[in-house]
Amino acid sequence: MNKIILVACLIGTITVNAQITETDNTMLWTTLGVNKKLDDKFSLSYYQLHSFSLNDSRINFIQPDLEIEYELSKSWDASVGYSPTFSLDGVQGNQLLYHRVSADIKVSTKLGKRIRMKNSITGEYHFTQRSKFKQRYYYRLDLYYRDTKLPWRLRPFINQKLYWYSNGKPLQYYDDNGDQTELKSPNGLHAYRIQTGIKLYPMDDFSFAIYFQKQKEFNSTLFGGRDINSLNPNSNSIRRPFYDFSVIGISCSYKL
Repeated sequence: MNKIILVACLIGTITVNAQITETDNTMLWTTLGVNKKLDDKFSLSYYQLHSFSLNDSRINFIQPDLEIEYELSKSWDASVGYSPTFSLDGVQGNQLLYHRVSADIKVSTKLGKRIRMKNSITGEYHFTQRSKFKQRYYYRLDLYYRDTKLPWRLRPFINQKLYWYSNGKPLQYYDDNGDQTELKSPNGLHAYRIQTGIKLYPMDDFSFAIYFQKQKEFNSTLFGGRDINSLNPNSNSIRRPFYDFSVIGISCSYKL
């Protein structure tokens, strides 16, 4: 338990030290999903996320997610997935389609009688190069409380993600005098997400969750990381500002 608290505090410290944000959007995410166990080892899942902007009352994107999971042991699982993102915009010609594949491995651990923990590492490859990354990797820590005596098997939960961005579009950097120094991809630890909520099981095969999520982007020099929001001292302008957002989420899942 002490190791978990240490990791959570470390991640939180990185976030507290993040620079002032340039954006802070609020969204509503609704997700519908189905799961099917194929045999003793393999399972298949399909989820579809719909994102609505609460700032300007429009649909941001729709994101299906198809994943196949393999049970390595009672504690270890591995999975691969494919996820296209349909980015919607009111401006004609700005409707974009992004493709992404991913792979992860996770381990589940019991912490006493009621608390469960999952640790996972995920790698993503984006076929369309985004401004800040083409590959993205993250560590995820999940904690939830399990007590079958609670109404609808209510489960409070919290999860945290720490993201590493890689191979984004080259960014021009400057020294304090305004002279150009290097043109490189802004690789590094650059985003943190925290999500907390409750999950309910009104029926054995149906679950329902409500949650709140927050993302904070930041600059970090750990492991040779570079800034993602380069300041040009000559014009006092910032390229690629931080993208921070808040989410109110609702998720439903059904086991076939």
